[in-house]
Amino acid sequence: MDRVAATIFFGVVAFGIAGCSTVHRELTTQSVPPAAAVGTDKLPLTIAVIADPSLTFDYPRYWKAFVEVLNPGLAQTLQSAFRGNFQNVSVVEAEKAASGADLLASPTLRLSDPMKLTVTFVEPRSWRVVAEVSSERSCDGNAPGVYDHLATDLFLFAAVVVFPPSDGIVTRQIQKHDADRFNASFEPAVAQMAGDIAYKASMDPHLQSFATPRDQAALNSL
Repeated sequence: MDRVAATIFFGVVAFGIAGCSTVHRELTTQSVPPAAAVGTDKLPLTIAVIADPSLTFDYPRYWKAFVEVLNPGLAQTLQSAFRGNFQNVSVVEAEKAASGADLLASPTLRLSDPMKLTVTFVEPRSWRVVAEVSSERSCDGNAPGVYDHLATDLFLFAAVVVFPPSDGIVTRQIQKHDADRFNASFEPAVAQMAGDIAYKASMDPHLQSFATPRDQAALNSL
């Protein structure tokens, strides 16, 4: 009886500990190959991608299983994509840290199906919006890792039925697996959208026009 009581006690304690913290998953930085349009050169611009640390979302939206932390992974993925299109690309946490940048690149993500990633290019001295470039993608349901841990989670559900006090620990573990499965399908879509935006940015007439005076100044200095 004492052993059973001790087991239940520690189970309740574990439940309380598990319930006190929320599962967080950080978006992994994706490597994106250069996506400049054929025949185009890098635009002679210094870009600072804003990695807002507060850019997160709950997933699922109406029943929080975990919190997806987008930065710095999102900003660094865009940096990887933009390096083929702009002369210099850096990542900063806030606009005030972007000293010397010609343009700020501020990303936003709309959660939908398909998702929509938008990057707004802003001139930091006047705060004028120079261009806004978007791309849409759905999560990749066939990506490696999308179906990982399903058998394990079924076993964990069964364990809760047999031993209810384990519910807190089991729930947290399943939430971690849910987060891993979501990111397995989410991260390739982010990389694809970043590549699309980089390609469109290389052809955007507003960005090309913004860079033109710098081209002329460089020629005049020769």
